[in-house]
Amino acid sequence: MTTGPTTSNTARPERLGADFHRFWGAGVFTNLADGMLVVALPLIAVSLTQDPLLISGLTAVRFLPWLLLAPLSGVLIDRVHRMRAMVVSNTLATLVMVALLLSLVTGNLSIQVLYAAIFAVIACETVTDPAGRIAVVRLVPKRLLDRANSRVEGGRLVAQDCLGRPVSGFLFAAGAAAPLLGIAGSYALCVVLLCAVPMVWRRSVPAVEEDVSAEPEGFLRSTGEGFRQVFGDRILRGNMFCNAGMMIGVNMGGAVLVLYAREGLGVPAVLFGVFTLSSAIGGVLATVVTDRLILRWGRRMVVLGGYLAVAACSVGVALAPDPYMAFVALSGLGFCVVASNIAASPYHQTVVPDHVRGRVAGVSRMIGWGVTPIGALLGGLIGRVDLALPFLVGGLIMAVTALLARKVIVETARRADLALSEEAREG
Repeated sequence: MTTGPTTSNTARPERLGADFHRFWGAGVFTNLADGMLVVALPLIAVSLTQDPLLISGLTAVRFLPWLLLAPLSGVLIDRVHRMRAMVVSNTLATLVMVALLLSLVTGNLSIQVLYAAIFAVIACETVTDPAGRIAVVRLVPKRLLDRANSRVEGGRLVAQDCLGRPVSGFLFAAGAAAPLLGIAGSYALCVVLLCAVPMVWRRSVPAVEEDVSAEPEGFLRSTGEGFRQVFGDRILRGNMFCNAGMMIGVNMGGAVLVLYAREGLGVPAVLFGVFTLSSAIGGVLATVVTDRLILRWGRRMVVLGGYLAVAACSVGVALAPDPYMAFVALSGLGFCVVASNIAASPYHQTVVPDHVRGRVAGVSRMIGWGVTPIGALLGGLIGRVDLALPFLVGGLIMAVTALLARKVIVETARRADLALSEEAREG
């Protein structure tokens, strides 16, 4: 792995390394595909139905694999070469999008086919996303994790939100097939770049660095170990439920955003992708300044303050009198989501033992992300009354969640800082 050469030159070890940047480039392409996906499929769905509940069902199905498959994906991630698993999952996502494109051009597309396609792609993501976040630790020194996480998050936002979403909207104006072709091509390019990382071709499996002498567990027993790790640890359990509350709240509004933007705020379909740049602009700014915010205000303040500010911004979207003010509120929401995510990430990357990180991530996301369909469907139901209401109710849910979890958030930040400071002293 590339962590910088060990020489007396004090500047060179601070570089993130060539392997990291190849890995980062692969992430850019998969995130570009993800960004195009979340705009193209809702726009295609609106051309098939105007029912807010059916539209919100797309968001519900998008997160359903995290509820059904995430623990099993976690076991897989802990048993196999994590970067090779990313290669396979992105290859499968490419094939799914090709199949969806064929269903479109042959006239067999329906809302049910869209549900099936997004379920399959996100099933692949239950492997790709946690494996990628864990793999960062193998590619950079731990003292550079905040910087590396900011770089990864920045690449994700630029590709997914600043490029993928508006490009998808513009391509959709030329025909529904155009963004689908772009999505398939982006996933394929991710595979190509991942194969350029030397770690992918090493015989050893860089998935476990502790307890290497233990006998391999059965698949069900390994899955159970993930549940025991999470539910038996107060901090992991608290973070999981905190994340669940935040995901329910933020996705209540997100599930009806395409309808709220078009019908409530008057945003044309061709500009919907541009409108969603709002959260990306705020998020990109967060990737630039979050490491300095952590140094200035402390990790716990960035996480807890970020959660509360996300809630306030969601309420701001509901109360916005025009698309311009909604754009500003969504920018603030994006900034706070990304800043809090960056500040919270080192806990799972350093404190959680390496040999169970995949399973812990899987179980945590099973609950934390798996409950998102509840928020999406609630947003769709409430949206039948008023399309702004899901943003208001979701903001209140997030505020209550953050306040109830404040002690867990503070302890999480303290342990992450302790682990990073110990690594710095050892380095």
